[in-house]
Order: sequence, then C-alpha cells, then structure tokens
Amino acid sequence: MERSGYSYANFPVEETIELNEIEDINEAITRMTTTYVRRTNTRDFSYRLLLPRGEHLTAKAKRIGMLTQEQFLSALRARKLKANLREIRYIHDLEHYGWLLFDPATTDRLRVDLAK
Repeated sequence: MERSGYSYANFPVEETIELNEIEDINEAITRMTTTYVRRTNTRDFSYRLLLPRGEHLTAKAKRIGMLTQEQFLSALRARKLKANLREIRYIHDLEHYGWLLFDPATTDRLRVDLAK
C-alpha cells in the first residue's frame, strides 16, 4: 500500500499554540475562545496545540491536555455555545505531541479541495 505523504503536521490550521507549562493554558484558551466565537457561523475553526513530549513528560502533557480541554469547553459553555469539534491527537515530532481541534466542516472542505 502506497503512503499518501500526508501528515497531520501539515493539516491547515488558523493557529498553532505551544503549551509547555500549565501557565500557558489561560492565554491559549482566550485566543481559541475568541476565534471560536468569531468563526462559529463560518464553521472554519481549526487549531493545533503542541504538548511536550519526552521520556519524563507524558504525565505533564496529559495534565496540560486535560486542563486545556476542560477550560476550553467551560469557556464555550459560559458563552452559551455548544462545542462542535473534532479532534485528532498524534505524534507531531520528537519533542511534541500534536492535538488538532477543528470544526467537522473543515474536513469536508478539505476532501473537496483534495479531490480537485
């Protein structure tokens, strides 16, 4: 079977945010929530979060990921918005786990674009 050469690291996103510490989460949530509110009607929300990866960093990455998800969903609920998102978690590179958050319509548009 031939590989397509496509990698989740190449998935088109509005912004990539690196979350190395728990302290980085609040700013990321603010930016993501603002974008989600602005992009709700056009259904083109997409973000990549990069979490630390390494021998002693897996637990830290999981904690950062869980807190980020909890706070993002909470911020959306506070604005009376329902999260309509898909997510993909993957190994981005040697130093990062990748986490894609995107509106499902984004992949529909990508499929059409890739078919052309």
